[in-house]
Amino acid sequence: MSGREIYIETQRVGGSVRVAAVDAATGEEVVFQVPPRTTKAEIDQLALAKLAWKMGRNESSEPDEKRPGTRPGRGISV
Repeated sequence: MSGREIYIETQRVGGSVRVAAVDAATGEEVVFQVPPRTTKAEIDQLALAKLAWKMGRNESSEPDEKRPGTRPGRGISV
C-alpha cells in the first residue's frame, strides 16, 4: 500500500471517533470507530491495515464467496 493516496476523515461521535478511509485509486472505503485518545499515527496505521485487508479480500479468486445470496434478509451467511 505504500505510495498510494489515502484520504482519512475523522469525526467525533459521542464518546468515540468515527474514522473513514478511502483509497483514491480504487474508491474502496473502510469505516471504523476508535477511542478518542487514539493518536493520529495509530489511526493512520489502522486505516492502512484495514484498507489493505479489504483490497486483498476483493482480489481473491472467488470475490462473491461470502456475499449474501438470493435469500431474503440481510447480512453474510457463515
